[in-house]
Amino acid sequence: MDNLRKSIRLLFTNYCSDKILKLKNEEQYICKQNFLENGFHSFSNYSLDEISNVFVKLENDWFLINDKTKSKSVFNILTHFNSKILVEENLEPFVVFEHLLKWRDLSYYVGEDLLTCSHFAYSDTISQRERDFFSWRPTSFSNNKQLRILLKKGIAENHFHLKGSGPVFDLSWINIMNNVNKFENEFTNLEAEISLFTKISNSSETSRKSLKILVYKAAYIRLKLFNFLNNIDQYVEDDKNKEFKIDLSKDSNPTDSHDLVIKLNELNREISLNKKDCGHRFKHFKSIEVIDYAIPKNIHKQNLENSYIFYGERKFLYDCFKKIFNKESDFKKFHYLFHSYLLIKAQFRAELIQINDKVGFGNFSKYQDRKEFFLSDKSIYHTAFVNLAVHDTLIHSKIKSFEVRIAPKESYIDLTKSIKSYNTVLTKNAIESEKEFSPDFNNLNIVSTQQHFYTIHYIKKEDKFKNSTISSYVTCRHFKLRKEIKKQSIAIRNLRESNQQYSELIRGIDAASSEFAASPEVFAQGFRYLKNHNLKGTLNHLKEKISEHKMSATYHAGEDFYDVVDGLRAIDECVLFLNLNQGDRIGHALALGVDVKEYYEFKKYKLMLPKQTVLDNTVWLLAKIRKYGISICRNEVNRLERLYEVLFYELYQQNFDNDSSFKKKYFHQTIYFDSWKLRGDDPYLYLDNLEEEVYNKINLTYWERCRINEIPSIVKNVRSNVDVKFLYQQYHFNSDIKKQGKMIKQLEISHDYILLVEAVQKSMMHAIASLNIGIECNPTSNYLIGTFKRYAKHPITKFFNLGLEMDHSVVKDCPQLSVSINTDDQGIFSTSLENEYALMAIALEKEKDEFGKPKYNSKMISDWLDKVRQMGIEQSFKES
Repeated sequence: MDNLRKSIRLLFTNYCSDKILKLKNEEQYICKQNFLENGFHSFSNYSLDEISNVFVKLENDWFLINDKTKSKSVFNILTHFNSKILVEENLEPFVVFEHLLKWRDLSYYVGEDLLTCSHFAYSDTISQRERDFFSWRPTSFSNNKQLRILLKKGIAENHFHLKGSGPVFDLSWINIMNNVNKFENEFTNLEAEISLFTKISNSSETSRKSLKILVYKAAYIRLKLFNFLNNIDQYVEDDKNKEFKIDLSKDSNPTDSHDLVIKLNELNREISLNKKDCGHRFKHFKSIEVIDYAIPKNIHKQNLENSYIFYGERKFLYDCFKKIFNKESDFKKFHYLFHSYLLIKAQFRAELIQINDKVGFGNFSKYQDRKEFFLSDKSIYHTAFVNLAVHDTLIHSKIKSFEVRIAPKESYIDLTKSIKSYNTVLTKNAIESEKEFSPDFNNLNIVSTQQHFYTIHYIKKEDKFKNSTISSYVTCRHFKLRKEIKKQSIAIRNLRESNQQYSELIRGIDAASSEFAASPEVFAQGFRYLKNHNLKGTLNHLKEKISEHKMSATYHAGEDFYDVVDGLRAIDECVLFLNLNQGDRIGHALALGVDVKEYYEFKKYKLMLPKQTVLDNTVWLLAKIRKYGISICRNEVNRLERLYEVLFYELYQQNFDNDSSFKKKYFHQTIYFDSWKLRGDDPYLYLDNLEEEVYNKINLTYWERCRINEIPSIVKNVRSNVDVKFLYQQYHFNSDIKKQGKMIKQLEISHDYILLVEAVQKSMMHAIASLNIGIECNPTSNYLIGTFKRYAKHPITKFFNLGLEMDHSVVKDCPQLSVSINTDDQGIFSTSLENEYALMAIALEKEKDEFGKPKYNSKMISDWLDKVRQMGIEQSFKES
């Protein structure tokens, strides 16, 4: 089925829509030459002759349906895939469990609606059925009954970023299709960025296309086809005899398609007429609005109880497919338009949903930054975006604990307003039908807004301060971000003190975004300040109930890294600097369990990373080798010790002041490691007067007391050692050291280095387990951002294997960490919590042992998943 999937992906995502709009005839634009041009990239493992064979297969099989007419169509290929993969249960599409990975592989790239709508259209054509329910769940679940029963026991969502979890593409597309002339600035911003859709075309006719013009064409095509499907005649207002037309055959750039740009306002007026005449009206707080003209006024009320936002687009696709599969001659002339529409939609989707196969958080953050480009605040689309993120999850899943991540604010008032705004938008009736049969939300099988609670995540930001010599002597690393964190932390504390209602909803703190932007040390004081915060109780006499919950903590660490070592070091810094302990969690922690050999092999045994990172990694790795008593690879240890000497001289020793008493002093790696331990302290305690006791430099206010990282593993004599304090001071306030530290070094990875990292990684897993710190696993997010390319390779099975493995020695060797399965940014990754469980289940079911036999049976996998499910609930901050 691989070639079938590749062919569908090629034909419905990679083809040039402009070529189709020019040639119009399927036999001309889906010809052998065009297929070969596009197939070079899609079938990279095939020769030209083999790609030709695929085209012959298309012509003689996949473009045909088993009927008497034997008529060829590019759309018929979808039925060959759908018939094997999709089944219908209670009006919704379900995926045959054994084919779930194949489904994910294709639907992730082309979008689920293309497949589900074409499947229902074909099956309804055969059965002559009229369908009026299109509000099925955003992400199709599998038909695995055993798994469904297991998940109905209740699951926890412990890692759910609110702004990344709504149907970002679907709502953006619907918004543009209904308000086509309102996004000039947004498209300008989008096109100014790097294109994330990394398709390669070998066509000599390929010219640079404007995504904006392509989407405008799609809006016109949608209007034209919708009007045909619904027998609507649209005319320009000043000429009742002249049909509104746009020439789509011009190249999709502002110059050649100037006619389209000029007529954009007219196009928007035609769309507005449809919204007025055809669209279902919704109450959005105090206003009445139409979300999509394709959502009809006579929509069946059952649709409004589910994912109603998808109804119009799905119904539109379904109607087009049904006419195609019915072989209606009057629609034949529109086949090329519909195909172009699907291709443009797929290309736009590729700029909002992460489908470009690139690894690393930097790639993901590009998608993350775009999630609200076309969903302006306070619009009905933005309300639906946030609302559906939560309530689609609640409707379709048995959620026992729902932790929603939101960003902080710098004042108590702004934070209060922010939470109040979210609570308002997240009420179930924030958007409801204007009609009398609007659903009774009190009777729906979902609970009140209070089921969810918040974890507030600081945002990691890059230190963009220019290291001029004078200012660097008084400005520490991440000076601006540290000031932000102080304000944000105090705002959270003030809310906890002053507003019991909202205080009860805030259960945890986190720090998210790129790990290369800021490390745990930057957030250390803020985390300690809130984790150890006790309410004063001055307003207890005004409260109905006197209660206080401790703030729990989690932190994104070990998700993205230059080297497995700095990923492990970041996890260690979380524990050390943020004072993580029992009941706290770490988000992702891939470095803790990723296959070390495979990671370095993926990187071709050569790493490019900043010199400061190499120095820190080297000293930290040597310290952990000593701590864990690792006695292997002595020659590699000696090499690392020499590397420290070279790097320390380059970055530090030669950049000390010439008249300083430290210039000729020798600093052993253990002294440097002790200075690393102080990074959880406020840098300004070490700005001057190094001989003075740091404890004498703080006053008695609570924020001041949190400046020092008071944990037993940092003994007092470390802070008394002037050499240690001096190195920490230089790390923060020496501009030459900061500048040199950003220089890039290529690090060659040896076999022995890999063995040492493996040994340290294994010991660290057991150390984290002994602290009872949980790991938030996010299979699809990790699969797409990380370097492993099979779900079965996710380190969750290295973290915890009880019930999965039968070999006692394998079970004993595993750290048995507390793990949970979560979604992270389900909108950007096009997934759901149920799907995350199902994908892990089928991936493990397909794993083979050394003899080529199934490694696990379904009962073992089910027992293991049930334990993971229970641990997810136990990890919840809800009852902490």
